[in-house]
Order: sequence, then C-alpha cells, then structure tokens
Amino acid sequence: MSTPLPPPIPALLEQADLQWQDDGAPFSTQYGDVYFSRNGGLAETEHVFLDGNLLQRRWQALDKTEHPGVFTICELGFGTGLNFLSCWRLWQQTGCQQLRLHYISCEMHPLAKSALTKALQQWPDLSEFSAVLLQQYPDHSPGYHRIPMLCPSDKSSYPHKQSIVLELYFGDALDLLNQQSNPAAKVDAWFLDGFTPTQNPALWSEEILDTIARRSRGGSTLSSYSVTGRVVRHLKSLGFDVQKRKGFGPKRHMLFAQKPQETSTIACTPRLIRTAVVIGAGLAGATVARSLAARGIDVTVIEQSDEIATGASGNLQAIVQLRLNKQADAQWQFHVQSYLYALRFYAHQDVVSGSAPNWHPCGVLTLNSAYTNTRDAADAETLRHTYAHYPATILQALDAAQASELTGFSVDEDGLWQAGGGWMNPKQSCITCLSHPLITVKTHTRVNRLVFDDDKWMVHGQSLLRQSSADQPLMSADVVVIANSFAARTFEQTADMPVSPLRGQVSHLAQNSLSADLKQIICSQRYIAPANVDGTHCVGASYVKQNTDTEITTQEHLENIQKLGNVAVLLGIDQQMPVSGRAGIRGASRDYMPMAGAVPDNRLPEGVYGGALLERRTAKDMDDDIPRLPGLYLSTGHGSHGSVSCPIIAEHIAALICGEHSPLPQALSDVIDPARFIRRQRRQLSRR
Repeated sequence: MSTPLPPPIPALLEQADLQWQDDGAPFSTQYGDVYFSRNGGLAETEHVFLDGNLLQRRWQALDKTEHPGVFTICELGFGTGLNFLSCWRLWQQTGCQQLRLHYISCEMHPLAKSALTKALQQWPDLSEFSAVLLQQYPDHSPGYHRIPMLCPSDKSSYPHKQSIVLELYFGDALDLLNQQSNPAAKVDAWFLDGFTPTQNPALWSEEILDTIARRSRGGSTLSSYSVTGRVVRHLKSLGFDVQKRKGFGPKRHMLFAQKPQETSTIACTPRLIRTAVVIGAGLAGATVARSLAARGIDVTVIEQSDEIATGASGNLQAIVQLRLNKQADAQWQFHVQSYLYALRFYAHQDVVSGSAPNWHPCGVLTLNSAYTNTRDAADAETLRHTYAHYPATILQALDAAQASELTGFSVDEDGLWQAGGGWMNPKQSCITCLSHPLITVKTHTRVNRLVFDDDKWMVHGQSLLRQSSADQPLMSADVVVIANSFAARTFEQTADMPVSPLRGQVSHLAQNSLSADLKQIICSQRYIAPANVDGTHCVGASYVKQNTDTEITTQEHLENIQKLGNVAVLLGIDQQMPVSGRAGIRGASRDYMPMAGAVPDNRLPEGVYGGALLERRTAKDMDDDIPRLPGLYLSTGHGSHGSVSCPIIAEHIAALICGEHSPLPQALSDVIDPARFIRRQRRQLSRR
C-alpha cells in the first residue's frame, strides 16, 4: 500500500483583480475602488504622504546628526507602487550622505507584474525608478521580500549606493506586522493608503491602529487621505496628536497624526553599536560584515587562514538553488525567502561592484534521480505533487521531453526546473562584500577566547605569522559575530552548539565537445555546472560526516561522476577523470538548518531547564525565557546551502544588532535560532 501524498502547496497569492478605465488607470474589482486619484495621483501622493509626513525636512535634519541610522517608513497598501516611487525620487533629490531609508509596504493582493507595468506607464516622470522596481518585483509568493534598490542615475560610488531598501509584505497586513521578529524595530512614518475604510475595513481596524501605535518610535508621524471619525478617535485614544489638515484637490481634509516623544526609551532602544568583530572570512562572515558596514559600523574580520574564503567558500562554483521541502512549514518558507533574496543579492552585488559579472542565472534542473535512496528527501512523485501549484516563475515540473528540449540533451527522466537559479564564485562574492572602507580584514590570526567586560567583548588570540606569538588581547568591540563554521564550538560561549564538520569534495573536469553545450546546472545525486571561463566544470559534492580532512581522494572523484548517473553519459564525462578537485569542510547543524542569531547564555545553573521550575512554565514562557549573551551572535550551520542562506541571515543579524526590521518574520527566525534546541529540550522534559 502506497504512502498517502501530502496536500499540495496551495496557490500562494491571490493577485489583484483589475478593470482598466478609459484613461488607463486600474480599478480594483475586489474593493470597488481606484488605486490613485484621476485628478493628479502623483501630486496627491506628494501632498498627503511626502509633504504630509515632512519627509525631506526630517531627512535633512537626521542626516546631519552624528549617528543618523535608518529612517523607516511603513505603508499600508502598496498598490501600484506610486507612493514608493515618488518617495524614492524625493530621497534621491534630498541626497542624504549617511541616513538610510527602509521602506516597508504591505499588500494583500499584489498586482501581477504585467498589470503593474501597464499601471506605471501613467507616470513617465518616474520611468527611471519604475524600471528598476519592475525588474525585481516579486508577484508570486507571500511573506517578506527585501529588495535593495539602486537607481541608474545614482552617481554615488560603491559601497555608498545602497542607501534605500524596499521591503514588500505580501499577505494580511496585521499578521505580517505582528510577525516581525525584532521587537526593537520601530517605524518613523506611516502611510495609510489602503482602499477606503468602507471598502476595506481590515486596513483601518482598531487592531491595525493598535499595532501602529506599538510599532511607532516616539515622534513618529502618520498621514492619510481619510479622516474617518472612528480612525481619528482611536488614534487619539492611543495617545497620538491628531490633526485634520488641508486635503488635496477637492478633498477638504487629510489626516496627520504624531506619536509623542517618549521620555524614556532605555528599555526598548538598542545601545549604540560602533564596532564589531566578525570571526571567519568565508561567505557567512563576509556577508554579515558587509551588512554591518552598510549600517555605519566599523568591522574587523579575523581569519585564521592566510587569505579569505579558504574553507567551503573557496569552491570555484557555488550553486544557488531552492532547497525543496515536502511540507509547507516554516522551514520551507525560510528556504523560499532565502532563495529569493539570494537571487536579488547576487544580481545587485554585480551592479554595485561594477566588476565583471560573478552571478550566472543559468537555471537549475533537478532530475527525479536526485531523490533516489536519499535519507530525508521526499521521492520525486511526492515533490511533483507537493509543488504542483507553485508559481512557474520559481519552480516548474517538466517531463522528460520538456527537460530534453530545455537542455538540448536526451534526458530520460522528469524533473523540476528553477528558472531563476544559477551559480556564482563564492570567493569573488566574499571579496566584493569585504571591499568596503569600514571593513578591515586580519588574516593569519587565530581567536582563542572571548571575554565580556565593561559592556564590550575582548577578543583574545594570537598571530600565526610569528611562532613565538602568545595568546594576548587583540582588540575589543561592541559586538562579535562568530561565523567560522564548525569551529564555532572552540569558544566557551558556543561550545555546546550542535554543529559538526561535513566534508564535501568537488571534482573539476575539463569541458569536452559535448559538455561545452551544457547551459544549465543539472542535478542528479550530484550536480554539474556549465563550464566557467577557464573551461572547467564543477561536479559535486560528496558528503562525509565528522571528517575534516581536505586531501583529495580518487574514490570521491569516481563517486561524484557515478552519482551523476545518465547525465555523465550524455555529457561524455562518464569515463573522464577530473583534472583537479577541492575538498571543503562545511558546518552542519543537527537538523541541517542554519544556526543564526543571538547566542543563548549557557552559563545558567544546572536544573534551570528542568525540574519544578519547568513544570510551572507555560509553552510561551519556555519560548521567551531564554537569556542571551549581550552582543554575541552566531552565523553557522549553513551546510551545503550557504550560498542561499548567508545573505538573508546577514541582514537578519545586522537588524538584530542595530534595532532594525528583520527580513525574517518570527516563525522563520525561530527555525534558525541557536536557542531552538534548548526549546525542544524544554518541551520534551515538560511532557515527561
């Protein structure tokens, strides 16, 4: 009797249902309302939201302060993106040198990209900005979508170009706002631009307004075209100073509200972070160093080897592909959002660096044979069923004939096609990340221990260039991020982290007359990538647990080619020996998910997690009551998917450190939290 198949992942987003007016403007049939005013929509945006929140004046004032940080706008109702685009243009005109802009926008029913393209044709003055938005616009999946934005006319030099980030929250606004994983993150200005309260009451509910009040920084402003009485009254009850100001055009009034400045915010405001040490100069360390430096923090990256990216990040080609799950749970959503962000990250990195392209979005074809006899992956039938409703722009099921047509080879099995996937050189990505004036890299240096004293971390270690070098204080910093793979366990504070070495050998094969025609990455039980500029294919990679040996073995070369199956025959490499290879050691956690976030305090007295204390705790208590070491963070356990998980985790850690909005909602933060194993242990003990 066959195992019942799980339910397929449902259609992920209900897109906007539109009618087009005679003047080319979109009309929502779901809400019975227009997206923008027919009487000068752009001018209304500028009056109600940009001028209404005093944006330019506030930006200019903040930019002159010693530590301007980030200015966060949150919009309810992204719609056609008109508010964002006009805000972006004003931001560029203002020319802030230090202040950063984070623009969050919630949308329940996003426009399809084709509809958005048509709608934005109404505003030719914004075409330069809308072209960039349309290039990266995700119209296919729910959740948080972080998009670094760069306008072609931005003349500032790298790395100062990325001063604005758009974050689209696709789904229910109340749920998504309440799922933010960083409670310290606050909003400076709110754009209430949902459809009218009578047509879309959910966006004007008391629950939404309560969330706005809770998420607002002292002095935060709010504006809207609507002056509905119940909205005004509830904002006043929440302590906002509410005013009715002159409306736009025929509208008599618009709404302006401001939260009073808080007299004491010590408990909820993160301390000012000026310096950071990152241990490890692989992709995990380089990406987090870049994210911290982008926030104005002086970063020192300490690497034990003689150069950066000598571990698993030193491979010639790293595959960027969606890790497939058979259940639509939080781990699945983490893989989706990590993958989507990684695609944007590497493309953006090429643009801002101005160097030769390092990102090659050639697509990834995963054949059914990839899941034969593997330990924890679903079989091909289950995967095809599970992903049947997944957007084809991300993942598409192909039969053998379609796979053959795509690749140009006679593929004899079905597969799953990821059109957006590809490969990049991880060492080059690390070089680009670390090429920042606020980042200093110290190689040949080993960190032996970390000591917290007087609100700073003292880093003790030694230079490996001098044989007589003894352990000594190297430097101090406000925060430390441990990003040295499985070696994280060498420190007292992270000694009990369940991360272990996982050897992976990659085989390098010279292209031949057949394999030279390979244009896509093909995955069976091993992958093969199109030849790089040197005419070399990478085939890999092996998995050997608890092994730190980096010597190349003939056995693993043969195994790599053999596990390509019929793909090796099609490409004429089944009898071909590699010209070289490389073995790197990954760090893998117990559940094969990354371990990233604030480090839990392992100095608690024995019995705190069990016994009578545990019996009196609720499930929520067990989740919340895990103390953390101040200013100590971890990014490890990325396994064989670090090229996908490192970029978004770097942004997550930087957000936690700087008190900003994380790109990960709470459920996704939880599945990578280093404290998750403590939570699981508590729950197991509580059931005894």
